[in-house]
Amino acid sequence: MKVVITNTVALNGGDAAILMAVMKLTQLAFGEQIQFSIYDSHPQIARTYYPQLQFRQLVYFQATETIANRYLRKLLKPLNQGRFYVAVWCWQRGLTWLSQGLLSAAELETVRDYATADLIVSTGGTYLVENYAIKPRLFDYWISLLLQKPLIFFTQSLGPFRQRSHRTALQEIFSRSQLVLLRDQLSRQYLKELQIPANKTCVSADAVFAFADPTVLAAASRRPLPQAERLRVAISVRYWTHFKQDSPEVGMDRFRGAIAALCCYLVETHDAEVVFLSTCQGIPEYRYDDSQVGVVIAESLPAPVRQRVRVNRDFHSPEDMLKLLPEFDLTIATRMHMAILSLVAGVPVFPIAYEFKTQELFNRLGLGEWVQSIDQMDESCVPILDQYLRALPQLRPALFEQVRQEHQVAIASAQLVQQAFRTREQSA
Repeated sequence: MKVVITNTVALNGGDAAILMAVMKLTQLAFGEQIQFSIYDSHPQIARTYYPQLQFRQLVYFQATETIANRYLRKLLKPLNQGRFYVAVWCWQRGLTWLSQGLLSAAELETVRDYATADLIVSTGGTYLVENYAIKPRLFDYWISLLLQKPLIFFTQSLGPFRQRSHRTALQEIFSRSQLVLLRDQLSRQYLKELQIPANKTCVSADAVFAFADPTVLAAASRRPLPQAERLRVAISVRYWTHFKQDSPEVGMDRFRGAIAALCCYLVETHDAEVVFLSTCQGIPEYRYDDSQVGVVIAESLPAPVRQRVRVNRDFHSPEDMLKLLPEFDLTIATRMHMAILSLVAGVPVFPIAYEFKTQELFNRLGLGEWVQSIDQMDESCVPILDQYLRALPQLRPALFEQVRQEHQVAIASAQLVQQAFRTREQSA
């Protein structure tokens, strides 16, 4: 069986974890002998960090980014998209000689790759939101549907869709897909507003919960915070520009100040060791390096506190992170997949939300009241963390039971994907 996975950003460690989990669940659905082709935003760099995987450039950028001059490239972008659509239309109707005349050798290989796939999976994540560019994703979906391939969306947090062009396109794309897996009820509501049939959608768990080990979770539910040893805390931060009320500069100053206050509290009150560690770091070619934010915060700390704070700046694959995280007693997580990987590793999380997905996740886990919004977060979060640590012995059993249930739901999503694929086969 051949499966194309699209829209990945493997240089983002959280997205890399999703990709690995989607592959695991797809193999669970259809068997381990699957040939995967992965279409990524930065394929050449991704191969350096994940050499075992076959990465290709996203179709949209293959079609539109071939011209060096950016002004000419922008001018010709609609023409190049149209050229690609026509070539795919011809290919689907057996007019391959016309397709060959319209496409470069690399583009032709991509069309052949899509055309010979048994299934196309749009990876899980949070990229179908209007804070980010949606057009490249839409182009990919139209190509998949032109080739009449079964299209499945792995667990998404998406919407709301306010732009009419997005609403119109996605209404047709989702309606023609086989299955849309969602991470939360709010995303499902956004699809309901697009009048997507209910039988096309299902709220599931984030795919990364598939990596959980019930034995690890059972032990974590009983583990107390250390009394005789220092508390070890991992903190994940990030740069953010989409503050609802503040400018990026004002919002980030407030956020950094809040994290610095948490560091001081942890060191001075709990004699803690603090390590800045995140899922997006250590890849110089990627535009985000969360450790840079960690360095700025660490350098702002008073000297006695600074001695107990370290910034881990290295790249860590999802597999590496799952080996590192059990060393910690607590994670303060801004990146959602830093939170999920921590929970999977049996480490409780004090969550910070920059998008609705984190609030929705921790609502499901029963910790919604503890989520700190990046839009309001300031030094007042210190007493809230203090209360959280005091409550943690009572929270642990229910928290890790919920994580175990998320694991079961994630594993069950493989069956949903299999059923959707078989239904398409039978109707064809």
